[in-house]
Amino acid sequence: MVAAIAEIGGGYLVWQWLRERKKINIGLVGGIILFVYGVIPTLQPSNFGRVYAAYGRIFVVMAIIWGLTIDKKRPDRFEIFGGFIVLIGAFIIFYAPRQ
Repeated sequence: MVAAIAEIGGGYLVWQWLRERKKINIGLVGGIILFVYGVIPTLQPSNFGRVYAAYGRIFVVMAIIWGLTIDKKRPDRFEIFGGFIVLIGAFIIFYAPRQ
């Protein structure tokens, strides 16, 4: 969840700088946060692919929550349904028995 908040939050700050014409300091802080986001997955004990599969599900859910809380955009039924599909797929990738 920390990685998702860092990626979405950092990206949001860069978005604010470039798209909403905020000061460059906002973009720089966003860039630093995005760098930290890149480091966070390396702290996980599993292999790279599984870490990103697990992270992907969290990212999708957190992006929908971000839209709801920060952007004040209520998710539609397709975003909710798609989010559930992502959660199921990532669960299979991460927890399927391996030989």
